[in-house]
Amino acid sequence: MEMLNHHYLITFALLLHQSYAMQYLVGDSIWTIPPMNNFYTNWSSSQVFIPGDTLYFDFDPELYNVMQVSRREYGLCTADHPYKVYTDGPANITLMEPGVFYYMCSILNYCALGQKLSVTVLQNYSSNTSPSLSPSPSPSPSPSPPPG
Repeated sequence: MEMLNHHYLITFALLLHQSYAMQYLVGDSIWTIPPMNNFYTNWSSSQVFIPGDTLYFDFDPELYNVMQVSRREYGLCTADHPYKVYTDGPANITLMEPGVFYYMCSILNYCALGQKLSVTVLQNYSSNTSPSLSPSPSPSPSPSPPPG
């Protein structure tokens, strides 16, 4: 029952959210070394992101940065080949398409201390499409008459 309520909550949030893009202050605070290693993970997993939404990273460019990196680099906390680099804070990053996107701070060991974020962007539902919680059962085939 709890899982079903969770699906309804997500569906409701998507329907409410679909008509306008949202701007999210990352972590609901400044982009910094968090008090707990999973702080940004917990924050991200409590949000619903769709294409057109914006992540607002509020940071002091003398102390921090934001790197968009691959999943591998995110896991290793390296930014040897970042996709995008944001060194001027604050930074606004528009989420353009569905998928999972990875961000981190590449200063010293800040990423290892938890200053990293993964964001899952869901498919944007148009007003002509309603989200489905589970696949519809296919109709049962009718028995064929015996060959005669």
